[in-house]
Amino acid sequence: IGVSSEQLDNGERGFSYKYNAKLDMRMDKSQKLSAYEVVNNYSEEELTRIFFEYGEERFSRKIAKWIVEDRVQKPFETTEELANLVARAIPGKHKKHPAKRVFQAIRIEVNKELDVLVEAMEKSVKLLKTKGRFAIITFHSLEDRIVKNYFKKWTKSCICPDNVFRCECGNNHALGKIITKKPIIPTALEIKQNPRSRSSK
Repeated sequence: IGVSSEQLDNGERGFSYKYNAKLDMRMDKSQKLSAYEVVNNYSEEELTRIFFEYGEERFSRKIAKWIVEDRVQKPFETTEELANLVARAIPGKHKKHPAKRVFQAIRIEVNKELDVLVEAMEKSVKLLKTKGRFAIITFHSLEDRIVKNYFKKWTKSCICPDNVFRCECGNNHALGKIITKKPIIPTALEIKQNPRSRSSK
Protein backbone atom coordinates (compact mmCIF):
# COMPACT_ATOMS: atom_id res chain seq x y z
CA ILE A 1 0.00 0.00 0.00
CA GLY A 2 1.05 3.61 -0.39
CA VAL A 3 2.98 5.25 -3.20
CA SER A 4 5.32 3.37 -5.51
CA SER A 5 9.03 4.07 -5.74
CA GLU A 6 8.57 5.00 -9.40
CA GLN A 7 6.20 7.79 -8.39
CA LEU A 8 8.46 9.04 -5.58
CA ASP A 9 11.54 9.03 -7.79
CA ASN A 10 9.81 10.97 -10.54
CA GLY A 11 10.72 14.50 -9.53
CA GLU A 12 8.07 16.03 -11.77
CA ARG A 13 5.24 14.45 -9.74
CA GLY A 14 5.92 16.71 -6.75
CA PHE A 15 5.89 14.00 -4.07
CA SER A 16 9.30 14.81 -2.64
CA TYR A 17 11.03 17.78 -1.05
CA LYS A 18 14.27 16.48 -2.63
CA TYR A 19 13.25 17.70 -6.10
CA ASN A 20 12.01 21.14 -7.02
CA ALA A 21 8.74 20.64 -8.87
CA LYS A 22 5.18 21.90 -9.06
CA LEU A 23 3.05 21.05 -6.02
CA ASP A 24 1.08 18.06 -7.27
CA MET A 25 1.32 14.70 -5.41
CA ARG A 26 -1.62 13.13 -7.25
CA MET A 27 -1.31 9.39 -7.81
CA ASP A 28 -4.25 9.66 -10.19
CA LYS A 29 -3.40 12.62 -12.39
CA SER A 30 -7.00 12.90 -13.58
CA GLN A 31 -8.32 13.90 -10.14
CA LYS A 32 -8.85 17.58 -9.33
CA LEU A 33 -7.42 17.80 -5.81
CA SER A 34 -3.66 18.31 -5.77
CA ALA A 35 -1.07 19.50 -3.25
CA TYR A 36 -1.39 22.99 -4.74
CA GLU A 37 -5.07 23.20 -3.73
CA VAL A 38 -4.39 21.81 -0.24
CA VAL A 39 -1.53 24.21 0.51
CA ASN A 40 -3.12 27.32 -1.01
CA ASN A 41 -6.84 26.85 -0.33
CA TYR A 42 -7.23 24.88 2.93
CA SER A 43 -7.92 26.92 6.04
CA GLU A 44 -5.36 27.23 8.83
CA GLU A 45 -7.45 24.85 10.95
CA GLU A 46 -7.64 22.24 8.17
CA LEU A 47 -3.88 22.42 7.52
CA THR A 48 -3.16 22.10 11.23
CA ARG A 49 -5.36 19.01 11.42
CA ILE A 50 -3.83 17.15 8.50
CA PHE A 51 -0.25 17.99 9.55
CA PHE A 52 -0.98 16.73 13.07
CA GLU A 53 -3.14 13.70 12.19
CA TYR A 54 -1.43 12.49 9.01
CA GLY A 55 2.12 13.72 9.64
CA GLU A 56 2.18 13.54 13.45
CA GLU A 57 3.95 16.89 13.25
CA ARG A 58 4.55 18.63 16.60
CA PHE A 59 4.74 22.07 14.98
CA SER A 60 1.59 21.59 12.89
CA ARG A 61 -0.11 24.75 14.17
CA LYS A 62 2.90 26.99 13.59
CA ILE A 63 3.57 25.61 10.09
CA ALA A 64 -0.09 26.05 9.10
CA LYS A 65 -0.08 29.63 10.41
CA TRP A 66 3.06 30.51 8.46
CA ILE A 67 1.69 28.97 5.25
CA VAL A 68 -1.55 30.93 5.48
CA GLU A 69 0.34 34.18 6.19
CA ASP A 70 2.84 33.65 3.35
CA ARG A 71 0.35 32.65 0.66
CA VAL A 72 -1.44 36.00 0.97
CA GLN A 73 1.50 37.63 -0.83
CA LYS A 74 1.97 34.82 -3.37
CA PRO A 75 0.58 31.28 -3.62
CA PHE A 76 2.97 28.38 -3.12
CA GLU A 77 3.85 26.96 -6.53
CA THR A 78 6.71 24.52 -5.90
CA THR A 79 7.90 21.84 -3.50
CA GLU A 80 11.01 23.89 -2.80
CA GLU A 81 9.01 26.91 -1.65
CA LEU A 82 6.98 24.76 0.74
CA ALA A 83 9.99 22.81 2.04
CA ASN A 84 11.92 26.02 2.73
CA LEU A 85 9.05 27.49 4.73
CA VAL A 86 8.71 24.34 6.83
CA ALA A 87 12.46 24.35 7.51
CA ARG A 88 12.24 27.95 8.73
CA ALA A 89 9.20 27.23 10.90
CA ILE A 90 10.71 24.28 12.78
CA PRO A 91 13.39 25.39 15.26
CA GLY A 92 16.75 23.73 15.93
CA LYS A 93 19.09 21.57 13.89
CA HIS A 94 17.58 18.78 11.84
CA LYS A 95 19.06 15.29 11.28
CA LYS A 96 16.37 14.58 8.67
CA HIS A 97 14.66 17.10 6.44
CA PRO A 98 12.01 18.85 8.59
CA ALA A 99 9.49 18.86 5.75
CA LYS A 100 9.25 15.06 5.61
CA ARG A 101 6.18 14.78 7.87
CA VAL A 102 4.37 17.71 6.23
CA PHE A 103 4.89 16.26 2.76
CA GLN A 104 3.62 12.87 3.97
CA ALA A 105 0.52 14.50 5.45
CA ILE A 106 -0.30 16.41 2.26
CA ARG A 107 0.25 13.30 0.13
CA ILE A 108 -2.12 11.28 2.34
CA GLU A 109 -4.75 14.03 2.16
CA VAL A 110 -4.50 14.48 -1.62
CA ASN A 111 -4.85 10.76 -2.33
CA LYS A 112 -7.17 9.87 0.59
CA GLU A 113 -4.74 7.05 1.37
CA LEU A 114 -6.20 6.05 4.74
CA ASP A 115 -9.75 5.94 3.34
CA VAL A 116 -8.50 3.75 0.50
CA LEU A 117 -6.76 1.46 3.02
CA VAL A 118 -9.96 1.04 5.06
CA GLU A 119 -11.95 0.24 1.92
CA ALA A 120 -9.30 -2.26 0.80
CA MET A 121 -9.29 -3.99 4.19
CA GLU A 122 -13.07 -4.33 4.25
CA LYS A 123 -13.26 -5.71 0.70
CA SER A 124 -10.19 -7.95 0.80
CA VAL A 125 -11.17 -10.02 3.83
CA LYS A 126 -14.39 -11.03 2.05
CA LEU A 127 -12.34 -12.58 -0.76
CA LEU A 128 -10.55 -15.05 1.51
CA LYS A 129 -11.34 -18.73 1.12
CA THR A 130 -11.42 -21.08 4.12
CA LYS A 131 -7.88 -21.31 5.54
CA GLY A 132 -6.81 -18.43 3.32
CA ARG A 133 -4.28 -15.93 4.62
CA PHE A 134 -4.39 -12.17 4.66
CA ALA A 135 -1.05 -10.29 4.65
CA ILE A 136 -0.52 -6.57 4.31
CA ILE A 137 2.60 -4.40 4.45
CA THR A 138 2.36 -1.00 6.14
CA PHE A 139 4.93 1.80 6.00
CA HIS A 140 4.02 4.17 8.83
CA SER A 141 2.20 4.18 12.15
CA LEU A 142 -1.12 5.51 10.80
CA GLU A 143 -1.47 2.60 8.40
CA ASP A 144 -0.17 0.20 11.04
CA ARG A 145 -2.84 1.29 13.53
CA ILE A 146 -5.69 0.77 11.04
CA VAL A 147 -4.48 -2.73 10.11
CA LYS A 148 -3.98 -3.74 13.77
CA ASN A 149 -7.49 -2.59 14.65
CA TYR A 150 -9.05 -4.52 11.77
CA PHE A 151 -7.10 -7.69 12.57
CA LYS A 152 -8.18 -7.43 16.21
CA LYS A 153 -11.81 -6.87 15.19
CA TRP A 154 -11.76 -9.88 12.83
CA THR A 155 -10.63 -12.22 15.63
CA LYS A 156 -13.64 -11.39 17.81
CA SER A 157 -16.76 -13.53 17.75
CA CYS A 158 -18.82 -10.55 18.99
CA ILE A 159 -18.17 -6.99 17.85
CA CYS A 160 -20.80 -5.22 19.96
CA PRO A 161 -19.63 -2.19 22.01
CA ASP A 162 -18.37 -2.99 25.51
CA ASN A 163 -21.39 -1.30 27.14
CA VAL A 164 -23.89 -3.67 25.46
CA PHE A 165 -25.09 -6.32 27.95
CA ARG A 166 -26.41 -8.84 25.41
CA CYS A 167 -24.96 -9.50 21.95
CA GLU A 168 -26.87 -7.68 19.23
CA CYS A 169 -24.43 -7.81 16.33
CA GLY A 170 -25.27 -11.33 15.19
CA ASN A 171 -21.60 -11.96 14.43
CA ASN A 172 -21.55 -15.48 15.86
CA HIS A 173 -18.04 -16.42 14.72
CA ALA A 174 -14.67 -14.78 14.26
CA LEU A 175 -13.47 -14.21 10.70
CA GLY A 176 -10.04 -15.59 11.51
CA LYS A 177 -7.10 -15.61 13.89
CA ILE A 178 -3.82 -13.73 14.02
CA ILE A 179 -0.94 -16.09 13.23
CA THR A 180 1.95 -13.70 13.88
CA LYS A 181 2.02 -12.28 17.41
CA LYS A 182 4.36 -9.49 16.34
CA PRO A 183 4.66 -7.78 12.95
CA ILE A 184 7.28 -9.19 10.60
CA ILE A 185 10.02 -6.63 9.94
CA PRO A 186 12.79 -6.57 7.32
CA THR A 187 16.19 -8.10 8.04
CA ALA A 188 19.35 -6.00 8.08
CA LEU A 189 20.27 -7.47 4.70
CA GLU A 190 16.94 -6.49 3.16
CA ILE A 191 17.27 -2.94 4.51
CA LYS A 192 20.77 -2.73 3.04
CA GLN A 193 19.53 -3.93 -0.36
CA ASN A 194 16.32 -1.87 -0.22
CA PRO A 195 16.57 1.12 2.21
CA ARG A 196 12.88 1.98 1.70
CA SER A 197 11.92 -1.28 3.41
CA ARG A 198 13.24 0.14 6.71
CA SER A 199 9.87 1.25 8.04
CA SER A 200 7.84 -1.66 6.68
CA LYS A 201 5.90 -4.06 8.92
